[in-house]
Amino acid sequence: MITLQNQQLTVQIDELGAQLHSIKRQDNEIEYLWQGDPASWNRQAPILFPFVGRLKDDQYQYGNQTYHQTQHGFARDRKFQVIEQTPSMVVMEQHDDSETKKAFPFSFSLQVKFELVVDKVKISYAVKNPSGDETLIYAIGAHPGFNMPLTGAGSFEQTELSVKPATEYSRIVLDGAYNDSTHPQLIDMRDSLSLNHDLFNKDAIIFKTDGGHFTAKLTDTVANHGVIVDTFNTEYVGVWSQYPSTAPFVCVEPWWGIADNVNADGLLLHKQGMHRLAPNETDNYHFSIKPF
Repeated sequence: MITLQNQQLTVQIDELGAQLHSIKRQDNEIEYLWQGDPASWNRQAPILFPFVGRLKDDQYQYGNQTYHQTQHGFARDRKFQVIEQTPSMVVMEQHDDSETKKAFPFSFSLQVKFELVVDKVKISYAVKNPSGDETLIYAIGAHPGFNMPLTGAGSFEQTELSVKPATEYSRIVLDGAYNDSTHPQLIDMRDSLSLNHDLFNKDAIIFKTDGGHFTAKLTDTVANHGVIVDTFNTEYVGVWSQYPSTAPFVCVEPWWGIADNVNADGLLLHKQGMHRLAPNETDNYHFSIKPF
């Protein structure tokens, strides 16, 4: 386990999956990050790569071959190597090998940087294509979960979600595990939304953010504490909690990609939300988490 610390924060990161394990402020005893529970959701903050969401039948076709891949890709279940570290920053890396090539036939390097910047945790992804001749096709996202309520007192229903810009958004509805982006719904976020588990009866609430700066704030209205997730250039942001489970957590998920469309034909070259990275090029993404 890796520990980062500055005057405001203490953060722990697991080398398995480069997954956040703990987020605490120095001025209180609150654990902001969901600690996982095998009875509901046993993960905490997985990285989604090289796919976001589920593929139809957990498979896709590329280059006249069929590949099998489970939901959200494999990065979350593989160890990352530390390549640089200071007391308040760490850079970790995962790259392709013979095992990844069985499910994903591309060369890649995925670097994840965690940096404590005053009272925020800044998370950066650098996706590199080391191939000299083949385009890398991928998606990437984050899936951090937060304790709600935060102090153990009260109920999930005391959680409020507010966003900036505070406006109406297209909500991408899920049909089972797959997106139905041809029939979006409007969701009015001009005011804060009081959360309850029934809101997640069709899985995540997916905001279509269209590459802008989008901020989601979760507030435990009794404790008057919460988290602010700032996302940059994201295409979608998912807000999710398990249903019908009543587990006390909420995820705020910046996505540069999305689950297969309900009408997907299985061809990777046609898949919605995928990014194409030229040989020897790098794509960069980042977001931040501020506990308060």
